[in-house]
Amino acid sequence: MSEAGNDRQLGDFIKGRLLFIEAYCQEQGLDKEKVLAAAQDAALRLAGTPEREQFLKDKVFSGVVLASAYFPEWVDGVFLEAMTVALKGPGAPLYTTSSRRPCITSEAGRFNAHRQAETVFKAFFQGKKPQDWLKYTFLSIYRQCYGVEAASKFSVEEVGPGHFKVTVDNRGLGKASRMDCSTGVGYLYGALEQLGALNIVVTHDQCGADAAFAGKLCVFDVTWT
Repeated sequence: MSEAGNDRQLGDFIKGRLLFIEAYCQEQGLDKEKVLAAAQDAALRLAGTPEREQFLKDKVFSGVVLASAYFPEWVDGVFLEAMTVALKGPGAPLYTTSSRRPCITSEAGRFNAHRQAETVFKAFFQGKKPQDWLKYTFLSIYRQCYGVEAASKFSVEEVGPGHFKVTVDNRGLGKASRMDCSTGVGYLYGALEQLGALNIVVTHDQCGADAAFAGKLCVFDVTWT
């Protein structure tokens, strides 16, 4: 994949955000078209510049989003916030530090893990045990989406049976934010669910996007039985 700029192969993740809105609306009995329109309006307001607004209109909201498409990293951040505003209203929590306290962004990550395990990343999930998926396969997914350089700063430590620490160096990446890390909390939770793990808890107390941990790496603590 191209390493130029901040473009990453995020097409399937953006597609997943749109599908999550549809699924959430169906589950909650909300008007899908109204919510999608509200998410689009919010995204355009949050874009920040006329150029970004036009990019969203042309590349995200004008037709089908292809799984193979490349997007600048800022697109997902804008869309995650817009999606939260559309589904929960202004002032709703944009991130969480624990799977025990889910929010829209973490639930979107969980949804994408379930969906990708059955579709675009099916080969990365089939026949895998939770511990093997974390130790070996999750890195392959991360590399495909964010590139070789980002993946080279990614590590997984087995602390004990059913206990792992995933460390990600988001420093300097356009995607780095509390919201993005919350999708990681949800993605890890959903992936392990898909693989049959029980009593899963994913916590993310140390986040490099938080001023209290500025300059440090992001650490996800993952346990299950």
